[in-house]
Amino acid sequence: MRRRIVAFALAAGFAAAAAPAPAAAQDTVTIGILTALSGPLAAPGRFQMNGFNLAADEINAAGGFEVAGRRFRVRLQVYDTRGNPAEGASAMQRLATVDRAPVVLGELASGVVPAAAPIAEENDIPFILTVPTGPNLTRQNNRYLFRVNAHNDQLGVALAEFIVQQGWRTLSSIAWNNDAGRGGVAGMRAALPAGWNMGYTGYFNVGEVDFSAHITNIRNAGAQAVMLFMDEEPGSLAIQQIRSAGLQVQLIGTLAMGSDRFLQRVGAERLSGMVQYNAFPPNAAVPAIQAFSRRYRERFNEEAHGFAAQSYDGLMVAIAAMQRAGTVTDGRRIRDALAALDHQGVIGRIRFDENRQANPPVFVTQWCADGRRRILFPAEAVGDCGTG
Repeated sequence: MRRRIVAFALAAGFAAAAAPAPAAAQDTVTIGILTALSGPLAAPGRFQMNGFNLAADEINAAGGFEVAGRRFRVRLQVYDTRGNPAEGASAMQRLATVDRAPVVLGELASGVVPAAAPIAEENDIPFILTVPTGPNLTRQNNRYLFRVNAHNDQLGVALAEFIVQQGWRTLSSIAWNNDAGRGGVAGMRAALPAGWNMGYTGYFNVGEVDFSAHITNIRNAGAQAVMLFMDEEPGSLAIQQIRSAGLQVQLIGTLAMGSDRFLQRVGAERLSGMVQYNAFPPNAAVPAIQAFSRRYRERFNEEAHGFAAQSYDGLMVAIAAMQRAGTVTDGRRIRDALAALDHQGVIGRIRFDENRQANPPVFVTQWCADGRRRILFPAEAVGDCGTG
């Protein structure tokens, strides 16, 4: 299978506004990136790459970063895994043996990680995840695997607390037949208290587009609410078919369903009232979120996305770890620095637990009738339409 390789060499021709130009960085550090730039996951892969690119551009615009008295520019060596485990393993091997990357970031698909992570560990390369949500990924005793984003169980705990507050006791779900979908369902089952019934659960394979059988089963189950554990493309189809069938249920989606891009796919009328967990509400009244959202829109001319914010933080965490370790080559020291890091990122405070898993804040947002979103959870962040 032909490996698809895309190398991004980041230019440093950016000047810091209203500040003296920093000393030019003389050396370059190659950071490895695994993501999906083609295939069915190309759309979310673009958001992930936007975050990496924005972080690298800002670092280089500031003259690079300093480690042990030397300044370094960032260069991203990007491999397109297409969400395929074999491609991911091959790319990680190349990053370790040919590119000699001291740190690797990515991946997009949870299923790719088990194929790539052991290679990173064998070569003493910290591997920082920024999007995959499979809970077990950081429970394999791989000391080189870190994750900045919340996994399904963490997302499920927040969502379950919100569902209990709403009193939605009879639930159904439609989920991807993969690690992410099944992990999401399992996480919700574990998080919901006794008395909350997880009734009908239907699974579908990537590429399936007809949800009519699932909709019939949900109707027969008498569900109050339906959880959709899937990405934006199948999610848009499922919502359209549920609405067209006249099924009067509360819709509950994933963070992929809380963006302007998703609004353009589905329309405000169909989305009105739907809720979704969200790791990054781009309009929240949080200074770090607002600043990032402004810079992101200026660069990419679109609303900031959670995958981008998580990936931006991932690269910034990698740089902070190299600075703390005092090296850009020693993977063991960089790993130890990551484990001890306490970083205030765009998505919140990033500290890794004993499994090298961060625990960032989780929100629940709701689509308003006018196409804006509002925050409903947690209580301290609740806001009107336009805050989500």
